[in-house]
Amino acid sequence: MSFRKSSLKLISPNNYFQLSYRLYGEKGINMNETNEYFGKPIFTYSSNQAVDDGILFDITEIDPSWKKGLFNYVTINLMSKGYTADNAKMPINIPNLLDLLNQSIQIVKKASNYFTEFDSFFSGDIELPNGEQQKILIVQNETGKFTIMLPEDY
Repeated sequence: MSFRKSSLKLISPNNYFQLSYRLYGEKGINMNETNEYFGKPIFTYSSNQAVDDGILFDITEIDPSWKKGLFNYVTINLMSKGYTADNAKMPINIPNLLDLLNQSIQIVKKASNYFTEFDSFFSGDIELPNGEQQKILIVQNETGKFTIMLPEDY
């Protein structure tokens, strides 16, 4: 689902997902018509299932207060690029993960004109913990929050 950036104005991160459905309908297509056109989904795969399958990492498990934030998942493939630790007590490298979240929020902030023109998809470059540059995608998921991933994870 994609919208022109000019179609979304000043929405809070908590209700942009609901607004996207409303805008989807305002553009002349509602979800029921989509089901009528394409038919009912034959298969769904939720983010919770992807967490259970080891595809996604739920960052809110580290700190429940992060549920208020913009992001809730990072792909395991991206996590393997320096955001995990070798320590059994703390398998996640928290400082590196916080850096990833900060770099991701800067991508969204810049692309959304300081959070005034939201979209469901963002992309940009980050610096990995090893110093290499890496393109990432930031994609809205079914929870209304965003998943941070590598392009090959999309």
